Amino acid sequence: MIDLYAAPTTNGLRAKITLEECGLDYRLCKVNMKEREHKSPEFLTMNPMGMTPVIVDHDGPDGTAVTMAQSIAILFYAAEKSGRFLPSDPGGRAKFWDPMMNTATDIGPTYGAVAFISRWPTENADAKENFQQRFRDYCGVWDAKLADQRYCAGDEVTIADFSFFGIFARAQSTYAEMATGFTNLDRWYGEIAARPGVQKGMNFD
Repeated sequence: MIDLYAAPTTNGLRAKITLEECGLDYRLCKVNMKEREHKSPEFLTMNPMGMTPVIVDHDGPDGTAVTMAQSIAILFYAAEKSGRFLPSDPGGRAKFWDPMMNTATDIGPTYGAVAFISRWPTENADAKENFQQRFRDYCGVWDAKLADQRYCAGDEVTIADFSFFGIFARAQSTYAEMATGFTNLDRWYGEIAARPGVQKGMNFD
């Protein structure tokens, strides 16, 4: 059994979605970030960075419990544990790295910057617009890419899709102006959103 400590943030969504899609038994331990539960002494023993999500796999390698933070690490861990959603052939794996890392190091942080700036006591409109435009630019590249392929890394669903989906879903619900009007992205989003595992993963009730 895996304990997932998470809130419905971009990172929490993609971790929960991936656990569902991988068919791994897990228990959701909701973290109330408004109450700063992620900064409690108990939480900090699991992740001293005080950030969600965190998993505790009580049946880790060789039966040893594993505690892991960082959403992308959790995605890889779940995919490897289940043997799903990672390309197995060298060519497919090589093609997979670029989109996977783009969601981790470009798309995700850009969305995070918009959300962070929006919470400033005095909002900096220019900074927000710059990061929103960067997000739109990334979406434009993705829209062109998805005109020629079904999923983020090719013709099969991978954890790159779950990684991007968590971000894009939050962007559409919170800053729709930077995440709408992309025909191929919308097609991809609708297909991923219709997956039963994704629907369960989006549910934090």
